[in-house]
Amino acid sequence: MTTVGASGAAMAVLVVATALRAGLLRPRRLTPDSSCRAIAHDPTSSDAARATDRRWNHVGLVARRRSQRAIEQAWPDAVEQVVHALEAGLTPRQAMTHLVNRGPEATRSGFAAVVHRSERGQPFADALRALPQVLGAPADGIADLIGTSDRHGLPLAPVLDQLARDARDARRRLDQIDARKLPVRLLFPLVTCTLPSFVLLAIAPPVVAALSSLGAHTW
Repeated sequence: MTTVGASGAAMAVLVVATALRAGLLRPRRLTPDSSCRAIAHDPTSSDAARATDRRWNHVGLVARRRSQRAIEQAWPDAVEQVVHALEAGLTPRQAMTHLVNRGPEATRSGFAAVVHRSERGQPFADALRALPQVLGAPADGIADLIGTSDRHGLPLAPVLDQLARDARDARRRLDQIDARKLPVRLLFPLVTCTLPSFVLLAIAPPVVAALSSLGAHTW
């Protein structure tokens, strides 16, 4: 029985090999394009790919918002450090280099971009445009003020006064935003801690006493 099965299998292999040699049968090859088309026609894989893209886009959006929020919160400190560095006698270029290592963590990349462009031979006033490109809108003012002073040779004293005012205004705006958010932040502890404590300490004892006296009169 085993010999018959083996001979039959050998005969089948021989027939298939003969047909392939004669060109009657052609093996189907799975090319990368065909596999990609198969995946593209698969609705399950397409839905999964779209869901993955949406998830990564959401993660990237949240990360960018957090980064921009950190920059906005740290920017007044960075401006004040620029003002102090210039008042100490550093040039604007040296002040940018100083803030690469000593400035707020969230803003160092912008000052590093300015220093990098300046070291590659770009005019300093043009290199300052890297600040708003990297850090966003909050850096427009300092780039315009210092860039205009450097390009036209204007004195730095009015520039320092304007930068100090901008830093104070930015800090005041951040304080106002935090003050508006304070009631919302206090809502959770109020609902979860203060109100239950008030109910347990002020309302529950009289209710328990009334129920006890009512039960005593009933008996």
